[in-house]
Amino acid sequence: MKKNYLVILILASLGLSACENEDQDQTVSVPEEAVTVPTLISFARLDVDTYAAGPDSGAAVKGANGIFPPFKGQPVQGFSGALKNPDGSYMAMADNGFGAQDNSADFLLRIYQIKPDFKTKNGGTAKVQVQRFIQLSDPNKKIPFNIVHQNTAERLLTGADFDPESLQRAADGSYWIGEEFGPYLLHFDQNGILLDAPFTLPNPLNPSQELRSPQNQLNKANINYVEPLVQRSAGFEGMALSKDGRYLYPLLEKPLLGDRSGQLIISKFDLQKKAYTGEYYYFKLADKATNIGDFQMINANEGIIIERDGSQNKLDGYKKLIHVKLKGVGEAVERTDLVDLMKIANPNKLYGTARDGDIATGETFGFPFETIEDVIIESPTVLTILNDNNFPGSSGRNAKRADDNEVIKIQLPKKLNF
Repeated sequence: MKKNYLVILILASLGLSACENEDQDQTVSVPEEAVTVPTLISFARLDVDTYAAGPDSGAAVKGANGIFPPFKGQPVQGFSGALKNPDGSYMAMADNGFGAQDNSADFLLRIYQIKPDFKTKNGGTAKVQVQRFIQLSDPNKKIPFNIVHQNTAERLLTGADFDPESLQRAADGSYWIGEEFGPYLLHFDQNGILLDAPFTLPNPLNPSQELRSPQNQLNKANINYVEPLVQRSAGFEGMALSKDGRYLYPLLEKPLLGDRSGQLIISKFDLQKKAYTGEYYYFKLADKATNIGDFQMINANEGIIIERDGSQNKLDGYKKLIHVKLKGVGEAVERTDLVDLMKIANPNKLYGTARDGDIATGETFGFPFETIEDVIIESPTVLTILNDNNFPGSSGRNAKRADDNEVIKIQLPKKLNF
């Protein structure tokens, strides 16, 4: 498999605004024509064999799907959070790397800036350019427990330290990340430097008690040990930002341990006070669903949640976008199916030539991935969706191939209340 070795440099003085000013949106806009069903209007794909500058990685990984370590540099993969930039590019955040705390110590945590050349009915290559990355680090020693690069000056963060799963950008340009091992909220400046100690999660049903996962580092260090109630790898998979920019709504991926109700907790965090408000809501999973993938707000009270099962490479997999409406505090949100991601109209056959074994690429397009973790609301009628390819282990598009990172745009038949 051809490898794309990228030389991508961190420029400490290069803020996002600089990129926006020097390179305004050069993407070809696609006129929005009326559709009667959710329709694929843009497609792009970042090759699974894409690597960025950095130390070789994968020393504790066995490999899969024909891709084996050591990896020459840092795989650009596992997009678990994504944001749109004014110039048409996206900030795409990698997760913890290779799927576990114990095997990801050599995977560096980064936010990549990517620029898809979307294939549309009017053309496009469907390729994705990786423009730069922001390396996450803790040089000011805000983290109260030991990390992999504990005694270095830069204290670069790795997938053994945190598992970042959701991403938002505040009005001041800083980044807020929802994390899974704690679960924690992490606050970084535009250059990826941690600004505050990790924010722990109070139990909304018992505010004097923290909610922790079995992977929680404070517990491992015997710092005020709390019995874990959050399931393993079931932290802040989704996190919405209120439309006024004041509040975060971090959403747990799965129900608490022992909770058979199927309800997931949505908490509320005040960015001005840097504290949880104590208010919370519930999202009730559908019977076929096992977890969520992302959460974004449409307006002050309505949002979109990715809901999915644990299947991959199955045409009957459960992968949906759910329209939600916040109700009273402490109540379940109102939910309505918005898009079945396995039944997207594809009249222009934007996937291109299917490889032997590819599924769901024809006039009915699907996103048959286990981990679909990014939704971006582009306009009242257009949504962008990205998958997390779980490098190199997932094979949702093709049972014999490692998944690429796919980026799609869907046009809705009815406008959102944007």
